[in-house]
Amino acid sequence: MNRTQSCLTCAVIKKRQVLFLLSAFILISHWANAKPGSNNYKPLAVNSNHHFPKLSYADTIINGTVTDQNGKPVDNASVTVQGSASGTITDSSGHFQLNVPANATLVISSIGFQQQTIVVGKQTSLQISLNENVSGLNDVVVVGYTVQRKKDLTGAVSVITTKDIKDIPVGGVEQIMQGKAPGVAITAQTGAPGDAIAVRIRGIGTINDNNPLYIIDGVPTKTGINEISPNDIESINILKDASSAAIYGARASNGVVIITTKRGHSGKARVSLNGYTGIQTPGNLIKMANTQQYVAAYNTAAIADGRQQIPAGMTDTLPNVNWLKEVLQNAPINNLQLSINGGNENSQYIVSANYFDQDGLINNSSYKRFNIRTSVNATLSKLFKVGTNINLSYSKQRQVGTSGDGYGAGNPGASVVRYALFRTPATPVYDKNGVLVDLPKPSQFFGDGLNPVGLADNTDRNFDNYSVLGDVFIELTPVKNLKIRTDLGGNLVLTDYKQFFPTWGVDRFINSPNSLAQSSATELNYNFTNTATYDILAGDHTINLLIGTEAIKDDVQQLSASRTNYADQSFNFQYLDNGLGAQQNGGNESHWALFSLFARANYAYQNKYLASFNFRRDGSSRLDPGDRYGNFYSGSVGWRIDRENFLKNSDKISLLKLRASIGQLGNQEIGNYSYVSIVSGGFYYPFGGVPTQGYTITSEGNPNVQWETSTQTDVGLDLGLFKNALQFTADYFIKNTSNVLLSIPLPSSAGSVSGPTQNAGEIRNQGLELQAIYNSPLSKKIHL
Repeated sequence: MNRTQSCLTCAVIKKRQVLFLLSAFILISHWANAKPGSNNYKPLAVNSNHHFPKLSYADTIINGTVTDQNGKPVDNASVTVQGSASGTITDSSGHFQLNVPANATLVISSIGFQQQTIVVGKQTSLQISLNENVSGLNDVVVVGYTVQRKKDLTGAVSVITTKDIKDIPVGGVEQIMQGKAPGVAITAQTGAPGDAIAVRIRGIGTINDNNPLYIIDGVPTKTGINEISPNDIESINILKDASSAAIYGARASNGVVIITTKRGHSGKARVSLNGYTGIQTPGNLIKMANTQQYVAAYNTAAIADGRQQIPAGMTDTLPNVNWLKEVLQNAPINNLQLSINGGNENSQYIVSANYFDQDGLINNSSYKRFNIRTSVNATLSKLFKVGTNINLSYSKQRQVGTSGDGYGAGNPGASVVRYALFRTPATPVYDKNGVLVDLPKPSQFFGDGLNPVGLADNTDRNFDNYSVLGDVFIELTPVKNLKIRTDLGGNLVLTDYKQFFPTWGVDRFINSPNSLAQSSATELNYNFTNTATYDILAGDHTINLLIGTEAIKDDVQQLSASRTNYADQSFNFQYLDNGLGAQQNGGNESHWALFSLFARANYAYQNKYLASFNFRRDGSSRLDPGDRYGNFYSGSVGWRIDRENFLKNSDKISLLKLRASIGQLGNQEIGNYSYVSIVSGGFYYPFGGVPTQGYTITSEGNPNVQWETSTQTDVGLDLGLFKNALQFTADYFIKNTSNVLLSIPLPSSAGSVSGPTQNAGEIRNQGLELQAIYNSPLSKKIHL
């Protein structure tokens, strides 16, 4: 491919990406706002004749302002006419305007505040003050295919709401959980923009995959967390013990994180735009030795070892380079969010778009993400409700090496920071001709190692990810208290990887010959979930029943290719066809599936004595066909002591609840085909003195491999004081993992074959979790 063709190809690819995302956003926005028959249809053009609906003679225009108890405006508060579909939402100053019929009653509500009703009468101007809902005990928490009130929970569940995560300048959802829930450790593995964040719930329970299961709007996923914008999140519920997580079965042994995204609200269309920009600066850097200190330390060691010292006359001619500061830079971070939401009593919608851009502190590292998300919910009748949530995402990540010494095709490259830490300060970044200095001179005095500045400048490693995450559901209510729901969800991820390894360096000719590596991967994970819930109310007894089935399938396909020896290293020639040297290619695919039956029963007597029981039967394709199914049970009990007669009227204790739970969870996070031996090609056998290419066993199978099992117990206490302005939570847990799945190494005499997976280990975690929250107004002007 020549230079002109390459440039045209790049331009076409970029144009397609932009047109795809822009077109999707326009179509979704127009469809959501201009659906035929909708009471909230709004033309795109602004027309002064359409500011308000046509009024009847009995209608009255009401103007009002909604504030909190400290007089601050409450935006996005819902103001509806009781018993009708008419309503609106307050603007950023808390103001609203609404036409109401005679003798109307307004219902004003907002997340975090107590709902209030007002009889309008003859008033045309209203000043409404909402009281903050400090306790949050009646808040609905999403747990295992259904919801529960927070005060009725018997398991260990941490709840993170919109107020907790608002205005946090981070690019990933995992980062907004940091420091928000006891027992949940969030660790940045490299600190590079877009790199994985390790989430560990109650420690490391296995040597296999320790990542929790994420449930995003009903879609179970291990990777979808990287595809959504933190700005789109309404709440995060973290299920930590076996009782709360067991309903998700074989993928929940490391805990479950349930994410609910924002929904539309009834009322006229409301547009929201917010964003931030800032500069990231490196801080708390390791103090590096200067040249004088290095020479003194070297000569001291040389005297002790009997080696030649650095001559005194040479010291004055040496540079003084702080390599850590040379490779680090100030980096901008930007975020922009646009959303449109509205609806009526029967249907609500929201369409949002997010752009996030973060440069890394090391040159050539960056992360960009663009999201478009839409959610539509419609109540078709008293029997039927339908809805959908769709998230489109495109991200581009540029990586630099973060660990090790490796470089060459298929390797991310050596660690820039590592080489910056041990590169001697007496070696310059560039020589007198402006060329990057490679090997320090003389090497007997100043050691070895790559030039970290050159390493970063010559890294060109890119990942382009395209994804669709979402679901569509139908909910049927055939009789009172019975809900039947069918949910079809999926996550499609397309990943394109491209890395060019240029030849550089004066002394070493690093990456010689130069090379290009490319690969593409397609992963489709989809779930088909059916549930039925039934509520029984019989005097002092309340019973909630849930039964369901879930089928999950995952398909992965991969292709890869590489080529060496590029005569021209410029960007326009970095295509596989232009390589003149050796070429390689490869491809593979893999599949796994999971089928489950589950049930749960919740019981409450006088809302004082609580109990919950779970059962799940999982069958995994990763285990031998003769032993694929496992049964897992859990149960929990709770006692609301504050509802006993001796505490019922206490003005100090608002909540006092004891909890206890026990249960078992399975783990299927191992290789897809561990129960059979894997045969691979690319090996040679001598036949008649001639090497002949063939196949061999590269991984030994074990048909007796069984479920890894985690048995967990938990004892907890919830205490709320002074109308729950002051809240304490304490949990003590023990987590024993048995039959840990391990790949047992074989002796070298067995050749290159890897050992079979066996159930051959045990791990124990235990700990005490404590949390204290204070949330109350100290005065009219001060809130803590």
